[in-house]
Amino acid sequence: MLSGCASDQAVNEKLNDAYKQLESPRPDYAMMMEAADGYLTAQPNGKGTAEALYLRGRAFEEKSRQDSPSPEQDLTQANIAYTQAMGRSPKPGLEGLIHTGIGNVLYFQNRFAPAINELTAGFEKLERDNDKAWALYRIGLCQQRMGQWEFADRTFSSVQQQFAGTDQSTRAAQHLGARAFWVQVGAFAGAAQADATVTELKKLGLTGSKFADPSRPGVQLVRVGPIANYDAALAVKQRVWAKYQGAMIVP
Repeated sequence: MLSGCASDQAVNEKLNDAYKQLESPRPDYAMMMEAADGYLTAQPNGKGTAEALYLRGRAFEEKSRQDSPSPEQDLTQANIAYTQAMGRSPKPGLEGLIHTGIGNVLYFQNRFAPAINELTAGFEKLERDNDKAWALYRIGLCQQRMGQWEFADRTFSSVQQQFAGTDQSTRAAQHLGARAFWVQVGAFAGAAQADATVTELKKLGLTGSKFADPSRPGVQLVRVGPIANYDAALAVKQRVWAKYQGAMIVP
């Protein structure tokens, strides 16, 4: 990505190496942060400032997902870095990534309408199909969480049509046709554990139901629902979180 005089070569190379972390299933956010901050300290007005700020945003975004003690604060810092990167006149491809990064942050903050705006703006400028597929898929998730079920179905169908055979297409298929939310409190290898969980939920005033996991024979899922809207599902998740910290909202 970057080149320069000998005095800056080390920080440039470190930034370039850190960018390779974005291809990893679990990027090293500490390395990304160190490289971005090193570049911004050494070359605050360098040609790669927008790239460094974007990388800093991605580092905070990754940190928020990797067992961070303060994910909300990390998302706020990610948004600050992305916004600063946008102010450095990034090239169109990078601008698309920045819009998508801001959209991701808004999504994780449950701010779905502005997230759609950012993800849509990013989709138009993204250069790689993989990035486009993720942006379109997340737009569908936002629409679903806003209760825009039919719009979400159309978006998920577009993911399948435009990006067939991808992980995003497979995930989109799992969301098609949904019209309500469930809070999945756990997956259990035996019926006894599942039944015990249903009983515990009843003590909390919640009705749990058992479902077979189609991807794992013999595993039973326990879910609370159906729940009409996402805010109500989030409230249920918060009620059970102390006991079931793996609880998640589906679809």
